[in-house]
Amino acid sequence: MFMIQAAAQIPPGAPSITGPQVIIQGDQVTLTCTVNGGSPSPTVKWLRDDKVVDDSSTTSGTTVVNTYSFTASNDEHLEVFECQSENGVLQNPLSRTKFVEVYRPPTTPVLVGPGEAQPGTLTTWTCTSRGGYPLQTMAMRIGNSVFSNELTTNSVLVNESYTVTGTLSWAPTTANNGQTLFCDVYHPETLGQNNPQTVSKILTVRSPLAVNAPRTLYEPTTGQTITLTCQVTSGTATSIMWYKDNQLLNLAANSRLSGASPGAPSMTISNVQTSDTGNYICSATDGSATRNTSTITVSPRATPTQPTLVGPTSMTAGSTGTWTCTSIGGFPLQTMSMRINNVVVNSNELSINSQYNSNLRTYTVVGTLNKALNMGHNGQTLFCDVTHPETLQSPQTVSLPLTVRSPLAVTAPTTFYNPEEEEDVTLNCIVTTGTATGINWYKNNNRITVGANQRFSGGLPNSPSLTMTDVEIADGGNYICEATDGSATVRTNSIFVSVRERPWLEYDIITYVLDGYNKLVRPRDPVVNVTHSLIPREIFEFDGGKKFVLQAMQCMSWNDPRLTWPKGQPRISLPSSVIWLPDVVLFGQKYVPDFEAKVIVTKDGTVVYCPQGPITATNCEEKSGEVYECDFRFLSWSYDKVMLDKHFPGLISDPSIDMSIYLEHDHYEIVSRCAVRREMTYPCRDGTYPELKYTFVLRRRRSFCRNLNQSPTCV
Repeated sequence: MFMIQAAAQIPPGAPSITGPQVIIQGDQVTLTCTVNGGSPSPTVKWLRDDKVVDDSSTTSGTTVVNTYSFTASNDEHLEVFECQSENGVLQNPLSRTKFVEVYRPPTTPVLVGPGEAQPGTLTTWTCTSRGGYPLQTMAMRIGNSVFSNELTTNSVLVNESYTVTGTLSWAPTTANNGQTLFCDVYHPETLGQNNPQTVSKILTVRSPLAVNAPRTLYEPTTGQTITLTCQVTSGTATSIMWYKDNQLLNLAANSRLSGASPGAPSMTISNVQTSDTGNYICSATDGSATRNTSTITVSPRATPTQPTLVGPTSMTAGSTGTWTCTSIGGFPLQTMSMRINNVVVNSNELSINSQYNSNLRTYTVVGTLNKALNMGHNGQTLFCDVTHPETLQSPQTVSLPLTVRSPLAVTAPTTFYNPEEEEDVTLNCIVTTGTATGINWYKNNNRITVGANQRFSGGLPNSPSLTMTDVEIADGGNYICEATDGSATVRTNSIFVSVRERPWLEYDIITYVLDGYNKLVRPRDPVVNVTHSLIPREIFEFDGGKKFVLQAMQCMSWNDPRLTWPKGQPRISLPSSVIWLPDVVLFGQKYVPDFEAKVIVTKDGTVVYCPQGPITATNCEEKSGEVYECDFRFLSWSYDKVMLDKHFPGLISDPSIDMSIYLEHDHYEIVSRCAVRREMTYPCRDGTYPELKYTFVLRRRRSFCRNLNQSPTCV
């Protein structure tokens, strides 16, 4: 027989929970769950929202304890915490719950509303307290006097906290000026029983501001001093400002303006000017309110400046003159009249115009008199009178003396002059009436400045005629004599001058071209171009050997711009010794003509020089059978190519020798000839020298001769 002993199973006891009754946001909270008994030993755990948050526990004998700690926040507010115990004996675990409320202090309240108020005026202030739980309470007071009927409060639960709004509607009195308005918020659960949150605002209660302008129109005279009166009739102004035409005045920037302080709000304008015209406003402020006076109009009366009178003081009888009188700077409008001595001028002759200057705020009056004077006005005075009764006791007057003369007239007794060149002529001009103060002469409508031309004289008031000496062709034209007496200007009829050309004789031409001529100077820079040709006349001598003498003419031509003249015959003849000649000589020989050859000069400066005489060649060379070749070489010894260049006449590429005047020799005949230009250099001189070489081939006359086709060596 066996014995089996079974252990007894006992359910645990019901859980008990301990923890704080009041929980304030931010507190460290500990909840303790205790279970006694039970076999086997039970488990104890904490749940929140059916979720296990802590399953740790400690066992001491038959007692099991689970302690759960957390920091109180909005997340735990109004949450239910459950403690469960079980050991498998019972079908369902045993449980106990703890409802948690987290108390929160409200934020510092906010008090809004005016800091200044007018006495007896209903004014509203609002105090707001947010974020309290449970509900906070609110009170408002002035000093220690708590408001009751004047304060309404309203609370609303937002996001599990309360917002309380207190609205105070109250009409303060001047006795409340300087007192403090308080808003107190009570929350004993978090702040303590007698420890409210408090905010405050100091109150300023003043009488309403008012200003007045007892006078709204000022009409001073410029230069005076006026004070625009401004009065603060109620309240206390902290600042005074003045406006002109809606623009703020800067009194510190204008030395003529003063005043405008809270203690003396009126503004003084010294030395009043027309620019001070306008509409003014006095504006006062007490820091919260601004008050303006009605518009104050300033309309200065300005004395016009002394008028000016301009116009002619000397006139010709019967002519119409224009005089202008100008008065500037008057306000209100000044009046004007004009008179000669004591006779007021006809209104049809005087026009008066006025114009208002909006910038200067004054009037300008201009009177224009157009009147024809007669001899009866001579010596009288023209007056301009300006009247301005607002500022002047008597008229302003300016005057001009009048001189009236007989009308001016001039005539030209002769209207056609036909002098010859280099003669003197006087164009007559006579002042027949009146007195000329100035004489002017015109040629072809262009004024003549007599003093600027030494050949012209006259043209003066006491000698109006114009004298011209050494008349030139260019002096021909239409002339007019003009006279003026300061107010009138008259002219003669047109005076026509036709200058006859004086013929130039040969004497005139030669005198003209040689006046100041320097024959040592080349006629042109940098180079003088000379053409040269040799014209044989006859064989003067030939000995059948080296020496060959030819009677010939040299013709040279160049241009000398100094030897030109404007008119007269087309050419002249001059001795060659009086002008510059090119030093073209025969190489190896001295050429001496039998007389001084003249040069032919044409009007454009072309010079032709053709000296004639015997020229000798000493270098003849016998070619064959009494056939001889002789050459003549011409060149300049003092001028190289850059100063004097030599060419054959014309532009032909193969120049020839002119044989048109050649006379045949009894014993020798010229069977061939040629001319060649070469440029040579010489050891004794620098530069390149053009050389013209003329070559002749001669033979003795006979019935038969060898090598009849022999030609000279032209290289």
